[in-house]
Amino acid sequence: MQFFEQYNRLKEELYENYPQNVGYKNGLAISYSKLGETHSALGNLEKALQFFEEDAKLTKELYDMYPQNVDYKNNLAISYLKLGETHSALGNLEKALQFFEERSRIGKELYESYPQHVGFKNGLAISYERLGATHSVLGNLEKALQFFEEDAKLTKELYDSYPQNVDYKNGLAISYAKLGQLYLDGKSNAEKAKSCFQESYRLWQELTEAYPAYAEFQRNFEKIQRDLERCNPK
Repeated sequence: MQFFEQYNRLKEELYENYPQNVGYKNGLAISYSKLGETHSALGNLEKALQFFEEDAKLTKELYDMYPQNVDYKNNLAISYLKLGETHSALGNLEKALQFFEERSRIGKELYESYPQHVGFKNGLAISYERLGATHSVLGNLEKALQFFEEDAKLTKELYDSYPQNVDYKNGLAISYAKLGQLYLDGKSNAEKAKSCFQESYRLWQELTEAYPAYAEFQRNFEKIQRDLERCNPK
């Protein structure tokens, strides 16, 4: 935090002295984002929100000035994601939904313009997952299901293209688990729920065997076993 505060102080001085310098403005936006991330990790969500709002404000100004700049556009999408996640953590779900929708809209434009860009594809998948999770909590199960299905579709394509990528494999397991949970809790399709849980089980079993020291995989594997048992009541 101390170093990010010093970084921010210097960036503010540079930007105030040279307000027309685009690099200094972008650097200041990055410093706000770093402070927001650190406050978020420390649990200071209200403080994190303030810095993420400052980041988004500057980044939007940059993107409005240079709409053809792909980096500024992607940075704006990321800033909206961080705002959405922070509002979600604070319980402001309707506000979070608005930012996730903006992140998804921009992410879709980036992916459609650059379909071979893996980062944009993954970013869009993440935005669909956040939208699905938020709609689920709000009780909009049909809407949540649509977004979880879109997330799973893109994540599967990523994993199929890069089967050695652990993050994509874990992400796909999570996608299937969330889809299965929604199918089961919404009582819309028990067979589909079971199928999703089985796919998730297979992926986490492989990850647990490949990385036995990684506690998160083990926890997820144990949870998906319990979810499968719910589909096969005695």
